[in-house]
Amino acid sequence: MMKHIAIASLFLALIGWGPAMADDDDCHVPMSLWQPREAVQKMAEGRGWQVSRIKIDDGCYEIRGVDETGRRFKARIDPATLSVVKMKRKDRHDDDHTRARQRPSGSDLTGASGILPSNRLFEAGSRPKTVVK
Repeated sequence: MMKHIAIASLFLALIGWGPAMADDDDCHVPMSLWQPREAVQKMAEGRGWQVSRIKIDDGCYEIRGVDETGRRFKARIDPATLSVVKMKRKDRHDDDHTRARQRPSGSDLTGASGILPSNRLFEAGSRPKTVVK
């Protein structure tokens, strides 16, 4: 019986510890120490960022925009020190990959010459005629 109680209490302690570890990128700064949005805007411009949005999330300023190299980003900023807490950048070619994954329409089945292949594997507006063995 005592063994089961010890295992249960250990389990509950570990569960309570998990959510506390997930808050590493949250900012815990009293509002009296926050710098104004204008200071955040000036800090971003000083880094060469083009800001499209500044909002507050989990006690931090969150900036979305384009960095000095032209890549889109999202950054969490400490409201007191204006230091970057966390930053995610998007690859320049993310949009190209999205377009490549989209399914082509039936008219995109033509070859480089603009005509259907002569082996009649594809006919306009129909599924490929194949036999799988």
